[in-house]
Amino acid sequence: MTQKRPNIVVIQADQMAAQALGAYGDLAAKTPNIDFLAEEGAVFDRAYCNTPLCAPSRASMMSGKLPSEIDCYDNGADFAASVPTFAHRLRAVGYHTALIGRMHFIGPDQEHGFEERLTTDVYPADLDMVPDWTRPLDQRMQWYHDADAVFTAGVSKATVQQDFDDEVGFRTIRHLNDRVRANQAAGEDIPFLMVTSFIHPHDPYEPPREHWDRFEGENIPDPKHPAVPSIDQDPHTHRLRAMSGFDKRDPNINQVRRARRAYYAAVSYIDDHIGRIQQRLRELGLAENTVIIITSDHGDMLGEKGLWFKMSPYEQSSRVPLIIHGAEKLVPRGRFTNPVCLLDLMPTLVELSGASEAQSTGISLLESARRELSGKVTDEDRDIVIEYLAEGTYRPQITLVRGRYKYVVCPGDPDQLFDLNIDPDELQNHATDPEYVGVLAQLRAAIESRYDLSTLEAGILASQSNRQLVAEALQQGRTHPWDFEPRPEQRYVRGDFWNALGYGTISDPSV
Repeated sequence: MTQKRPNIVVIQADQMAAQALGAYGDLAAKTPNIDFLAEEGAVFDRAYCNTPLCAPSRASMMSGKLPSEIDCYDNGADFAASVPTFAHRLRAVGYHTALIGRMHFIGPDQEHGFEERLTTDVYPADLDMVPDWTRPLDQRMQWYHDADAVFTAGVSKATVQQDFDDEVGFRTIRHLNDRVRANQAAGEDIPFLMVTSFIHPHDPYEPPREHWDRFEGENIPDPKHPAVPSIDQDPHTHRLRAMSGFDKRDPNINQVRRARRAYYAAVSYIDDHIGRIQQRLRELGLAENTVIIITSDHGDMLGEKGLWFKMSPYEQSSRVPLIIHGAEKLVPRGRFTNPVCLLDLMPTLVELSGASEAQSTGISLLESARRELSGKVTDEDRDIVIEYLAEGTYRPQITLVRGRYKYVVCPGDPDQLFDLNIDPDELQNHATDPEYVGVLAQLRAAIESRYDLSTLEAGILASQSNRQLVAEALQQGRTHPWDFEPRPEQRYVRGDFWNALGYGTISDPSV
């Protein structure tokens, strides 16, 4: 490339819902650093994950493929080392690639193209979370989401998640220092991709007191529609509630408010980390040539429709924030309403880096913005697909978003059709409405052209059975966990005294 290639910083939070950010219109949110990036960048108002569950969402995002295309059905499905990721593609064209924090890779490959990985993950990399569609939901698995997270929400002085995210934040700042040091030593600017991934605001909702106190006396909105949909219209919601224990007990309004306050506080905690990263980029002189992307792997229902956590096709669970900030020559300014998804991240990074084009179900977010700005493409010209193939269902659930419509299909469940223009809260199912018969037929045909649901179901069941056998066998005898163990670092003064000190110095010429 003739022009200088930009550095790219992807910051991902876990379970951070778009609707809980100031940049997406929440007046109670305290997210000034994210809001700043939104004001000066590109904001995608209708961005979706491609499955509302951690591991398959991230594998899908990194590969640009739907979960079913890479057999990453759930949080216990291994992500094959042979699947190219955006880290592979950028590394192949000379980018230094680093992962700091969470990515929930399942399987023995814990790097997936990253040249460096600087922390382990919060959750195990083994086949510990394999669903079983033959098992009744009242026979709970140990790792299921638990309603207790809502009932015990509140301030914590220290938690596993805070320890992890504080380490992620520290190592991110130090890695930015290291990229400047490496370029000084090499005498050239080597572009880098840094993916920083936090676990907050994922449940349990246990923020630090500093962030909890920010919301003292603040009017955090209650769930708009906390009533549970009828089981004859939405059995999936009832399955999710039963799986997590909300069928046995429901939080009262004070408990709901406490959990939501804790969640908003955890989002504010992430915003602080993002602010520190922005500040360090400025201090190191990297900001002008760095593109920052903010996103999440899925949202959180936060009490809407009687649901918490994710795993639902409803907007609060399946929508994610997606914000790009960078030089205007690289990133179009403004807000964009055409639907996009996390599959689009890989082709976006390919475009920014100048890497060779890759086969992907997604398109570059920059291209999507250009098409929308041209006025030649409407929000109905592209379908977004959301798959749910994990615990809390017994059959594949496929959701198709086309413009104003969202269509949900799961064999054995009633179809659901929502018109988001007139019903953004998804309260009215139009699947049996005579006025929508033509729309329903078009959307059903679109899904049928993409999927043979019986074949997909058979493949998932076979995969679950195989992985259950492998997981059980690997727990016998001498065990070898797949968890990533960071390598010992050669840091500070070792060997050549003065050269070590010189390498570590980033001078401030302004003084």
